[in-house]
Amino acid sequence: MSGGILLWPARNILADHHVVSADPLVLESDLRSLPDGYTPLEDFYVRDHYAVPTKNAAVVRIEGEVDAPRDISEQDLNSFPQREIGAVLECAGNGTKSTGLVSDGLWRGWPLKSALSLARPKATASYLHLFGRDGFSRSVTLDQANDTGLLATGLNGHPLPPRHGGPWRALFPGWYGMDSIKWLEKVVLASSPLPPAGNTYLQLREDGSGAVDRQFLPRILVKSVILHPAEGDVLRRGKIQIRGLAWSGSGKIDSVQVSAGGQPGWRLAAFKQPTSSYDWIAWSATLEIGLAGAISLISKATDTSGNTQPETRDPNRVDQYAYNVCDRIRCVVI
Repeated sequence: MSGGILLWPARNILADHHVVSADPLVLESDLRSLPDGYTPLEDFYVRDHYAVPTKNAAVVRIEGEVDAPRDISEQDLNSFPQREIGAVLECAGNGTKSTGLVSDGLWRGWPLKSALSLARPKATASYLHLFGRDGFSRSVTLDQANDTGLLATGLNGHPLPPRHGGPWRALFPGWYGMDSIKWLEKVVLASSPLPPAGNTYLQLREDGSGAVDRQFLPRILVKSVILHPAEGDVLRRGKIQIRGLAWSGSGKIDSVQVSAGGQPGWRLAAFKQPTSSYDWIAWSATLEIGLAGAISLISKATDTSGNTQPETRDPNRVDQYAYNVCDRIRCVVI
């Protein structure tokens, strides 16, 4: 068995998780069981790529296209103000086979820009290569890091647990989770990104000739999910309350609409805006259903940048990442 299995025995998984994979460990949260607001630590989804490292690193190494390569400790960063931000973390593969590889948390740490400034990046630096102690690595642009990048050491008012990358992890609010490297041990500034690992974490679109265009994944796409009713529920005719969540990496949620398949029109859901534009919102709506029989309930979200969930997946996409079609569940009305 891998380190992931040995370190996370079943008795330590206390929340409503579903095991998607045992090796590497992938746990999805049961979104229907979560309270409103931030996801409790014990409910937070887990997506490992390799065996979990068994040793903690007290420092993060910064090198490459810098004038002053060095190790960074918490003591070095204490002269900078910390930042706290609410942000959804979503796996890029969420929504295909699994729907609970997403959580919302209150993160705390130092802006990556502050940590990088101690090593004095050169003008030739355009990318960050981030390396975790588990062997996983990713590249992000320097602009992305300087914008909202965080060297996170806390989650929901607690020290960042080892299960979620502690003591150090990168966090990039608004971007899919694979960039937010856990157990961060080294950052290399460079003029170009790391080469892709095959087709992993790439957007693949096939043209009419059979050629495949490969692009890096975008920001977290706008998405809504229906939490109540659940797939297959039996409902009584009359007023039906529908509840769910919605989020986006490109702005706050502007609207959520719901519809009952076969009935005309969409009805706007009600919700409150969160403090952070990177948090999810909890929404609710009421539909009047007068006919008995099988019915599809559909939700569609739009963000403040004008992005709207599509009703169908781009037929030219041949990857399984960044899935954000309108959520659709089937129920029976009696």
